[in-house]
Amino acid sequence: MWQLGPDADRPEWRVVDTKYSFGLYDVVQTTEGPYAVGGRGNLVADRGDGWEIVFDDGPATRQNQLRALDVTDDGERIWMAGSSGAVACYDVEQRRKYDYSYPEEMTSTWEGVTVSGERGTEKALAANGSGEILPFTIDGFDVDWGQLDKPSGTGSKLAALASTPQGVGFAVDTSGNAFKTTADAGWEDIGVVNAQVKFYDVYAGENQQVYIAAGDGRIYRYDDSYHSWTPIGVADGAALRSFDVYEAADGRKQMTVLGADGTIYQRTGKDRWEQLPSPTSADLYALSLGDPDVALGKNGTILVRPRGETQQSGTSADVDERRSAGSQPQSDDGDPFDGRGEIYDERIETE
Repeated sequence: MWQLGPDADRPEWRVVDTKYSFGLYDVVQTTEGPYAVGGRGNLVADRGDGWEIVFDDGPATRQNQLRALDVTDDGERIWMAGSSGAVACYDVEQRRKYDYSYPEEMTSTWEGVTVSGERGTEKALAANGSGEILPFTIDGFDVDWGQLDKPSGTGSKLAALASTPQGVGFAVDTSGNAFKTTADAGWEDIGVVNAQVKFYDVYAGENQQVYIAAGDGRIYRYDDSYHSWTPIGVADGAALRSFDVYEAADGRKQMTVLGADGTIYQRTGKDRWEQLPSPTSADLYALSLGDPDVALGKNGTILVRPRGETQQSGTSADVDERRSAGSQPQSDDGDPFDGRGEIYDERIETE
């Protein structure tokens, strides 16, 4: 593992002075800029004039803590969930909040939410601390709550949710289990075999390319064609709290990961992973790559990085040459991908 110094030719992460004292737990990119949730019902955003508090009293003005956030595919509506059954959406175009708290009279704490589709026709999943997942669909602003399900069959806490652009849902829990929605059988257990670690975050992209951030310093990559998982070493045994993937205009993808004590790692080319300079040692809980990239966490900490051309955007020079010559496309983590499964023609270097 090697580190880039402050003089490297790329944008650097910097701390935003917000004066927030409450924790921030999740962040997304919208058409109006990045939005984040945390504290006792706080929604904050940078809509072009710096970070500001949008509201501070929660969905039902009861100051329930907000812990999870996701955005519709068009970036025009965000959904948030939290303690005591709090659920709401916020229309970023109208700048208006809509309260959907206590669905089906449920007052448990919601730990995760994922949304697929555009504003007004989206479908979503919300997960609580008892391992239950509630699906729901939206028509305009009317909600249709689905049937509550418990994928694991036990009380394992669900750590995170994600969905593909096609609407396939994925869930991970704190006991090292992963699940996937099916067309007719509800939830399917898809591993991870022998992981035996705590999972923190999950990402789902095109062609069901799925990645999980784990407590053993690894990212686990799912191959839907072969129903198998591949561990990718990032940090030596340190928990990976959150990660995201950014797709540039030229189709290249960049993966960035948050570790312990404010550490930040980025997928590179030949060296595979590097630890980036971080301006904080505060715990970071969530990450969203966009314009700009945003990471946030304990005591209102917000880091931003301007989006621009980087020295390495997730592909090595030899992979770039193969792509330009008409060879295999690339997966989100930098390995060649043929649409069926990844081609393991290079050993992953993590040290």
